[in-house]
Amino acid sequence: MKGSVVHVETSHRDRWLAVLAEHGVGRPTALNVAEVAGALVQATIGEPPGQIRLEGAPGNVLMFNLSPVQGLRQTRGGRSFVNDMLQGDMTLMPRGVPSQWSWRSACDRLDVIVPADVFGDGSQLDVVDRFLFRDPELEAVCRLLYREVSLDDMGDRLCVESLVMELAALLRRRHSSASETAEILPSRRLSCRQLRRVLDYIESGLDHELPLRALASVAELSPHHFARMFRQTVGIAPHRYVVERRVESAKTMLRTTRASLAEIGLSTGFCSQSHFTSTFQRIVGATPTEFRGRRRRRHEPPDHDELRGK
Repeated sequence: MKGSVVHVETSHRDRWLAVLAEHGVGRPTALNVAEVAGALVQATIGEPPGQIRLEGAPGNVLMFNLSPVQGLRQTRGGRSFVNDMLQGDMTLMPRGVPSQWSWRSACDRLDVIVPADVFGDGSQLDVVDRFLFRDPELEAVCRLLYREVSLDDMGDRLCVESLVMELAALLRRRHSSASETAEILPSRRLSCRQLRRVLDYIESGLDHELPLRALASVAELSPHHFARMFRQTVGIAPHRYVVERRVESAKTMLRTTRASLAEIGLSTGFCSQSHFTSTFQRIVGATPTEFRGRRRRRHEPPDHDELRGK
């Protein structure tokens, strides 16, 4: 499917379900898993109460609670923490740290495993261990990630990848071992040459996946620096620009062709007709069918009753 999130092979989902079964925990109502930019994003709905023991993860782990209230016990590094987590509360764990978890009610949450080399510029992300905290900006990103990964027809890869990069940047700036001395990047713009190459690449590939790393490669930058510099130059994030260009391309096809909505959606990079319709309506304020109908009514000649004033 064009533009859709690349999902991890069922082996990861199966491994997590096997861990739950090993510890006597029932299957969740829904479990959606995606992998972008080397990160693992897992959206869980209705995981039954229970307890599990986990080996250290290969990346930094952020758990974002979406349950109204979640009675949770966390144990790692010889320390335990017991508390009622409210919706929006988070816990953060460095990579490679074994842990134990127990919870008393059905759980809705987002888990994000972020690799140390997520930025692709040679730097390392090493988060600090935090048992319970809140961060409004991180919360906003987590909610968007949860929505994208939980979509029935799957989210847009570039959008999810950009959100992961944004989340990683927030973690480095506020919740990592480098937080006090994190590099303050200058407000630089893409050069005219870089911008033209990237925009041309986007226009020529609207019907295909456009991963953030591919766009950054065209500009000869790391994904993290590219995302910052693109926003500084264009005024919006790369994934937003790509979505808007896809919608504009779809509007042209709706005006000038009789292609079906499914054909238009796929040819402009949307992963399904429903994804195309929902995105188009959110940006344009009308569904593709409504948009096409308005255009036709404007250009069709009046019928005989209209000419007679009836």
